[in-house]
Amino acid sequence: MALADKKQQAEELYVREDLACPAIAERLGVNAGTVYRWKAEAAQDEKGDWEKKRRIYRFSGVELIGMYLAAVRGAILQISENPELMLNPQTADAFTKHISNAKKLDIRGQYLSVSLDLIKTANRWLAENQPELKAKLDPYWDSIYQALAEHSAKKGVLIADN
Repeated sequence: MALADKKQQAEELYVREDLACPAIAERLGVNAGTVYRWKAEAAQDEKGDWEKKRRIYRFSGVELIGMYLAAVRGAILQISENPELMLNPQTADAFTKHISNAKKLDIRGQYLSVSLDLIKTANRWLAENQPELKAKLDPYWDSIYQALAEHSAKKGVLIADN
């Protein structure tokens, strides 16, 4: 594997799998210092910052819903200050769709999102403290997530994508 590919894979492992730099280095067969250097280089560019990407990736469904609703509220404030904005058909249509989406964000789905967040937190803790147990549980997480999604679909509840 080319070094550039390893660097990209290191970022993915850091952001999406929540691995620490030494664990990434071991998995990719590179020096831990190399992974730390790649991470530091990425931090120089705000868009490439691994730490920022990890924080965003960790957002819970509840946080994402909150962010969305805050954006809708901001748009409402802009419209209240300048009602003529609603005369633009594209703006009015977009706003109507956002209001419809906001209504669909059922509070019950937030409870299921919390369940998913708890599972992810437990998985991260296991990765850092009990890697052998994490490895034994890894084959089951997808089935657990699927069971929660199916349960929510039966209940007519939206699960925010985590």
